[in-house]
Amino acid sequence: MAKSVRPTEAFPITTRELRVLRVEDVTPGMRRIVLGGDGLAAHTADTGYSVGAFRSDGFDDHVKVILRHPDLTEPLLPKQMDGVLEWPRDDRSVVRTYTVRRWDPEHGEVDVDVVTHGDGPGVRWAVTARPGDAVHIAGPRRSSGHPRDVDWVLVAGDETALPAIARWLEEWPDGQRGRVLIEVSSEDRRQDLPHPPGVDVTWIDSAGTDPGATTLLADAVRNLEWWDGTGFVWVAGEAGAVAPLRRWLRDERDLRDEQVQITAYWHRGDG
Repeated sequence: MAKSVRPTEAFPITTRELRVLRVEDVTPGMRRIVLGGDGLAAHTADTGYSVGAFRSDGFDDHVKVILRHPDLTEPLLPKQMDGVLEWPRDDRSVVRTYTVRRWDPEHGEVDVDVVTHGDGPGVRWAVTARPGDAVHIAGPRRSSGHPRDVDWVLVAGDETALPAIARWLEEWPDGQRGRVLIEVSSEDRRQDLPHPPGVDVTWIDSAGTDPGATTLLADAVRNLEWWDGTGFVWVAGEAGAVAPLRRWLRDERDLRDEQVQITAYWHRGDG
């Protein structure tokens, strides 16, 4: 497997109990859950193993939020071992993965932004979360930085990729040329995304079409005028919508595997 041009550091995987500090709507389709609590600090788990302090260094770091199954009174939690987790083998284990939109170590706050389309466990958690609620998370287990030794960066994603893209633009290195394509289901789902000189942001409105049901994002990537030099392409969104770009980037644009990162953030039909 080719090595990515993004420097990556792995961490021991840990679980920790946090509290909901605040809840706010970023847009009509995106709810922000602000988490905090003593669990962010280094501590010893009830199994006796050490848990390091929370850290999140990369724009697309993610955590697993452990949710309660409706048939249970408490969520099924993994057991903390030495740098690894022993996950329950139970169909009632409910886990959803979210990007760390913001990590503020000074104030001890972790922001998780959740797209509120559909009616799955993650959406139900986001719309019912209240300050003071307990929530368990696991991770991040690794952080990756901005790609090195590239002339330009192309970023493309749907609404589920917005937390990562927004954080990336805030941390974007000076002088790096880039283009960002973002598909949203309506104009009111757009966010104010300040971006540095040399980076163009284009919004693609799917006009109310069901999320993940269009080829608009992939078409926009294919129709771009390609820049000269060495590039890096980062794409995230619904699995079926983004997967075809991998072969196209390889066959039509001659990009090597290490120049491409395509991630399925969700699958149509999943909650």
